Amino acid sequence: KIDKEFCDKCINTIRLLSADMVEKAKSGHPGAPMGCAPIAHLLFSEFMKFSPENPDWYDRDRFVLSNGHASALLYSMLHLTGYDLSLDDLKDFRQLGSKTPGHPENLLTKGVEVSTGPLGQGITNAVGMAIAEKHLSAVFNKEDFSIIDHYTYVLCGDGCLQEGISSEASSLAGHLGLGKLIVCYDDNRITIDGDTSLSFTEDVLMRYSAYGWHVQTVEDVNDVDVLRQAIESAKLETSRPSLIKIRTIIGYGCPREGSEGVHGAPLGSSDLNASKLKFGFDPSISFHIPEDVKNFYLHRGSRGRQSEQNWNDLFTSYKLKYEEQSTLFQRRLSGKLPDNWKNGLQVYTSKESKSVATRNRSEEVLNSLAF
Repeated sequence: KIDKEFCDKCINTIRLLSADMVEKAKSGHPGAPMGCAPIAHLLFSEFMKFSPENPDWYDRDRFVLSNGHASALLYSMLHLTGYDLSLDDLKDFRQLGSKTPGHPENLLTKGVEVSTGPLGQGITNAVGMAIAEKHLSAVFNKEDFSIIDHYTYVLCGDGCLQEGISSEASSLAGHLGLGKLIVCYDDNRITIDGDTSLSFTEDVLMRYSAYGWHVQTVEDVNDVDVLRQAIESAKLETSRPSLIKIRTIIGYGCPREGSEGVHGAPLGSSDLNASKLKFGFDPSISFHIPEDVKNFYLHRGSRGRQSEQNWNDLFTSYKLKYEEQSTLFQRRLSGKLPDNWKNGLQVYTSKESKSVATRNRSEEVLNSLAF
């Protein structure tokens, strides 16, 4: 933990770095990153394990930005913590051929777990990731070896929770008791058209409680101590997924904070300069990262190297004791099918195929492939 003054300095650096990206591109969404910066700061600096030098390390924690329009926030964190995303890449935000597109793309930018543009897509993919973690840990972990042990964190907004696909996935997550799925809900009460009361008035916490989730409320995202406690409580709840409803102010620090005007357009030089002055930054300097903030986040990122090495050592010992299981684990991660996998498939004549419903034959084939 760090003192409040420096914590605020780190968070405000994230806010302004994100706003500068949108301003330079003359396009994008500055409001959500400015409102949600404390969430990203805490997750990346205190809670998540990740390895910027090897973004694909398997037992890393996952961070899914479901409200993908807030991509500047994710790019800021990837750059600050040492991923292969330079300051020049941030300056190329939303430009053709850049590594920082308007919505995150996991096949383009290392550190992006899921391509998120269509709302609801991210949180739904995150449920799948949490299912995979729970399944693999059940199959491969032993009493003396826990080789699969990671969390999936999600940042989502009202739009994600309005989509039907997220409702279906969240219901399944509650049914399966995905205790390592933690969703931070950005409750900024703003849509592109105005206040959420125009179209979205349900009690989200009551709905998720009915799904079987552990639910909490943080009334002020800027109260980092309370936010920290909520995330810690979510981690202690191992039998249910968690939703933390966090009250944020879209475009926090900007003269037009709290309005739809800061949702999907640059702040403009006047408002951006005013924001920098409010946070104690020089308005004449863009993309400024104070040296102590830079060193702080790079140090946090470098811890992942040791976390990954510890896991590699653990897996080396695991392989020696559980050779068959480790081979199966590595094959699955490689995406390779087992040798002679076709031998297990049944062969049907046209007469046999017609005698049984297609769905039943499909079941037989799928079960034969469930090696």
